[in-house]
Amino acid sequence: MIMLHARLKNNILIALACLIASFFIVLFPLGGLLDYLSQASNDFLNRTGLGFADGEADPSFLWVLGGMMVVVTALLMLIIRKICNLKQG
Repeated sequence: MIMLHARLKNNILIALACLIASFFIVLFPLGGLLDYLSQASNDFLNRTGLGFADGEADPSFLWVLGGMMVVVTALLMLIIRKICNLKQG
């Protein structure tokens, strides 16, 4: 039971570190992709009438940022798990 609690705490700390790292990865190296996806999403919202995006208001930026952060966090966690499994095995 104690071992399971320790592994859970380690996994949560690693996930938190990956989430923080993914914020900076998404904003700086992937900033162009973030902007492109945000503009594409805004165009879709304008065409369908589901939202209104003009030059000042960007309703989908945070959703796109959050989605990309989740994807990058999952990839980082997968890479870290594979590295840890290689070291153990």
